Amino acid sequence: MEVNRDEAARALDIAQKKWTAGDSAGALRIARKSHSLYPTALSEKLVAEYEKADSPLPPAKEAESELRSRSKPSSAAKAEEEENTRTHTPQQLASVRAVISAKSDYYKVLGAERTATDVELKRAYRKSALLFHPDKNFAPGADEAFKLVAHAFTILSDPDKRAHYDRFGAGDGGSGFSQPAQRRRAQRFDDEISPEDLFNMFFGGNAAAAGGGRFGVQFGPNVRFAQHFQQPNTRRNHNRAEEDESERSLWSACMQFVPLVLLALSLFVSSLLSLLFAGSVMPNYSFDPSPPYTELRHTHMRNVQYWVDPAEYARSSLGADDGSLRELRSFERDVEAQYVSRLQRRCRQEKEHKRMEIHRAQGWFGIGNDRTRLQAAMDLPLPACDELRRFR
Repeated sequence: MEVNRDEAARALDIAQKKWTAGDSAGALRIARKSHSLYPTALSEKLVAEYEKADSPLPPAKEAESELRSRSKPSSAAKAEEEENTRTHTPQQLASVRAVISAKSDYYKVLGAERTATDVELKRAYRKSALLFHPDKNFAPGADEAFKLVAHAFTILSDPDKRAHYDRFGAGDGGSGFSQPAQRRRAQRFDDEISPEDLFNMFFGGNAAAAGGGRFGVQFGPNVRFAQHFQQPNTRRNHNRAEEDESERSLWSACMQFVPLVLLALSLFVSSLLSLLFAGSVMPNYSFDPSPPYTELRHTHMRNVQYWVDPAEYARSSLGADDGSLRELRSFERDVEAQYVSRLQRRCRQEKEHKRMEIHRAQGWFGIGNDRTRLQAAMDLPLPACDELRRFR
């Protein structure tokens, strides 16, 4: 996807650095991650090169690795001494406890809404990763909170895993795949990505540049999260993924027409009822003041504003002296339903406009990237979405 191009480029840069440092297994793992995010000729070439050369370290590298391992006890002792002198604020401790208590609610862990887009999820991860990074947050449990944030993002950033989690929750360990999906992905393989690798992919492997000081947190070998990727150089799997994406796009397009179908059905039923019961004719209304809709009214349940034609309202059954309260409540429920449908359409339009502005600001293949315009696009307000959230 185009939105993953920057993350894929950073991951490929990290893979090359790991290869230069002699970590062939880590270089291969991150290169595969980059290729799955945004396939390029360079990533495909590096994956093939790393797979062929994935062998035990040469004697010089083994000696260097041995020297590093001998120096670890002193570094560990120094880190332990520094740990004893670190302090934390009550706000940091409260934030850590909030994340740990909500560890099965991935949206709460990230601090994102359930309707968040991919861009909003990435922004939430960046914020939370910096907040709970153990080099910035010294509160007890910050390390665990940092790992929970990384785990939550690996689930919600994958469309299949997110859909499975939204439907079934985290009771199955967050595998994110149903049995049919697992059979369709029989050719996929498991790759592990650790929280620090995920952090490096977002911040270019430089925690100091992200405001987090040095990046020296060591994670145990058991603290890793499984991630599923497609095998490179497999045309069959690539075509299958395109078919799955096409099916999801078609389903999403059909779902967008459901509110319109329901609206048309409700209008048809209202017209039919008005013909059957001539004495129960309801007046027309508008959500914006314009002639002849000049009389402002409010619904009793949700206080929704709407305008009616005074003369038409007086002639209707609602304006009669013996007007039924039940008919008024039914009319106002229809007004509120139309208002919600109107907010939903505007919210989708606002989100699409914001997404397009972000893509324009990011440029094409890195050309024309405007950070000021990108920040302005990310800060674009969504008034209809905010009103819809308050209304619910």
